[in-house]
Amino acid sequence: MYILKIAYDGRYSFQTQPHRNTVCDKVLNTLDEIDLLERRKIIYCGGRTDKGVSALGNFIVVELKKEPSPSYINAKLKNEGIWVLGYREIEKIPEVRYRHYRYILPNMGYDVEAIKRGASILTGTHSFHNLSKKDRTKDRSPIRTIFKIDVSENEFYITLDIFGKSFLWNMVRKMVGALDLVGRGERPVNWIEKLLREDHKEGVPTFPPDGLILVEANVDVDYIYEPYSMKKFKEYWTDLFKLKVMKMGIAKTMMNFDV
Repeated sequence: MYILKIAYDGRYSFQTQPHRNTVCDKVLNTLDEIDLLERRKIIYCGGRTDKGVSALGNFIVVELKKEPSPSYINAKLKNEGIWVLGYREIEKIPEVRYRHYRYILPNMGYDVEAIKRGASILTGTHSFHNLSKKDRTKDRSPIRTIFKIDVSENEFYITLDIFGKSFLWNMVRKMVGALDLVGRGERPVNWIEKLLREDHKEGVPTFPPDGLILVEANVDVDYIYEPYSMKKFKEYWTDLFKLKVMKMGIAKTMMNFDV
């Protein structure tokens, strides 16, 4: 078995689907095309993300015929917004020690101290039934443990770094929705305590997937990284960053127009 560390830009959902237009399907198709795949099956993965959610440190476990070449795989995946960053041959499926999600929230006059206080309430073991979308196909407990939430800001955005063992469907995006209401003063900070009460039910907004990235599904694996692939990966994101900064400057010019 091999574990492949996967990054992607959010244009596809992650989990394989009958329509075969997902991150996993694209990777499996490519491995099949270059005759590297032993059998068409994802044995295990780091996290299942929705369309719009990006990832830097997701992974899949697959059976391959031989050691992979990330640069060759990535050349075949060019223009798909998907990259194989690293790999390692493994004997058993690794345990995910924690998952690190990051949400980028535009800094639009929030009370950041209120967001920090709200984040501290969410930390720990709680029932997140009000802060997740119920998956009717599975009987899952809403009890989850958040190890920590780091909140930082700059002129342009607020970064919410959320660490936990496992997450429910839309859980992070609903947590951000609750913190948004607190940060804008629409709800008091202690309202979050009410959301975590098992006898209380209340709807909470689900924030867009575009601001969410799975930074790492952390496992005890020493990945092999290919320098050329990492160089091309960083070049792509550097070029995109420069373009988005220019677009952001134009947007601010438009916003500041006054008559």
